[in-house]
Amino acid sequence: MNQQSPEELRRSLDEALDTGPFSVALRLAIQAGGLSLDRLQHRLREQGISVSRTALSYWQSGRTQPEREESLRALRALEQVLHVPAGSLVGLLGPPRPRGRWTGHQAPRPRPDRSWARPEGLVRVLAQVEATPDCLSHLLQRRRSTLVRLDAHRQIRSMSLQVVIEAQRPQVRRALMVHHFHMAGVPGPAIEQARGWRPGRVRSDPETGFEVHEMILDRILPQGAITVAEYVLSFPPGHRDPHTAHRVVPGMRELTVEVVFDRAAMPALCRAFHQPSVAHPRTTTDELWIGGMGTATHTIFDPEPGIHGVAWEWD
Repeated sequence: MNQQSPEELRRSLDEALDTGPFSVALRLAIQAGGLSLDRLQHRLREQGISVSRTALSYWQSGRTQPEREESLRALRALEQVLHVPAGSLVGLLGPPRPRGRWTGHQAPRPRPDRSWARPEGLVRVLAQVEATPDCLSHLLQRRRSTLVRLDAHRQIRSMSLQVVIEAQRPQVRRALMVHHFHMAGVPGPAIEQARGWRPGRVRSDPETGFEVHEMILDRILPQGAITVAEYVLSFPPGHRDPHTAHRVVPGMRELTVEVVFDRAAMPALCRAFHQPSVAHPRTTTDELWIGGMGTATHTIFDPEPGIHGVAWEWD
């Protein structure tokens, strides 16, 4: 990744302070300030404020956020040390994260501009089926299982999807399945073997690569009702993305991603990754073993919100 110039870094910081997320704004402010975490910890200690280096690292990575009063006091002092406007970092904090495995309060979904690059394309493609990004929250995927198959030419040829979905509002009649493809000049995939729903309209935004599949549910779901649905996306030749990525929102209980490689084209390595948002770099979470039948499997229970995926390399 090319290092940003001071001017570019300042512009990125100003934008992050305006729109968030908090972790990105803090990380950019620390970079712009030119101070190490150890030095920041020392500067805070000079003001009588004790905060661990680990806490500072977790805050800027998005793993945790300041919530307790002493942590908020440290954050206000950080705004002074890093020469950002008073309240600019504190104002980006969302509600406190729920504690315990399950709570009665559902955390908000990530904003589209933190889940997808080029979110304006998402807005345009949803408008073609009379929807907005808020409509994506009408159904919650409690469980999602995806099976991706590649051919001997290292191209993705199919993606099988099974979801356990729960209605989040009364009288839900359809699901909107959003995909993002890098397939300039190549036809999009076709839906086959649908169960639990049937294909409706398919709309795309060629400029940004978004595609939405409208799926008409087999029955109208009352709020709180759960159903199982699945389909297979069949890809024409030409789809060469070296990864598969999946957006996870609060409330998902299980995510499984399987990738099956043709034994004539086995990759050198395969890794699972996570990104809290599109503004964060990928973090490798697991090196995946590729079995004798060419299958790599990644399963997460209670996955953290953000982007989870599997990437592979041949060289």
